[in-house]
Amino acid sequence: MQILTKQEEILFLLQTYGIKQTWLAEKLGMKKNTLRYFLKESPFLEDTLYERIKEIINNYQLEIELFKTVEEDEEDDLFSEEKLTLNIGARIRIFARKRYSSLTELAKALGMKPQQLHQYTSGKREPGAKILYKFLKLGCDINWLLGGAESVDSYRIYRIENELRKHEEALKKIQKIIDEVNK
Repeated sequence: MQILTKQEEILFLLQTYGIKQTWLAEKLGMKKNTLRYFLKESPFLEDTLYERIKEIINNYQLEIELFKTVEEDEEDDLFSEEKLTLNIGARIRIFARKRYSSLTELAKALGMKPQQLHQYTSGKREPGAKILYKFLKLGCDINWLLGGAESVDSYRIYRIENELRKHEEALKKIQKIIDEVNK
C-alpha cells in the first residue's frame, strides 16, 4: 500500500473536488505560482500550511452560497432550458440554492453530512430511492431532478411556493411590528 505525501494528498483532493489551484491560492492569500511550488516542487510541506489547506478543502462545499444574490434568484427560472440540460448534481445545487440557500442547509434537511451530499453534487454517486424520497419530502420534483423534465404541476408548485414564501416574509414583518407595538 502506497502512502501519499502531503502534497500528493492535497493535489488528489483538489482534483477530486474539482477545486482550482487559483481559487485555493486566493483563499490562502498567496500567488498561484507560490502554491504550485509548495505542492509540486517543494521537498516538503509545512504542517501549518498543510492543515490550513485541508481546512479550506474540507469547508469548500460547506461554504458554497451558490451563485447568486437573492434579487437575482427571484428572476431566475428553475425550469429554463439551460437548467433542464444540467446533470443531477447541478440540479441538486439549484434546488439547494432555491430552497435552503446553501448545500450545508440542504444536507441538514436531508439528515446527512455535507460530505455525503457532496458525493451527489460532484457526480460521484447517483441518489438511490431513499435519498430521492427525502428530496421528494422536501418538495423537490423528482422528475426534474433525475431527468430535467419539467412538469406543468411542478412549475405551478414552484410558483405557488415562491408566492407563499413572500407572504410568509410579509407576515413575519407584520408580526414583528405588532410585537414591538405591544411592548
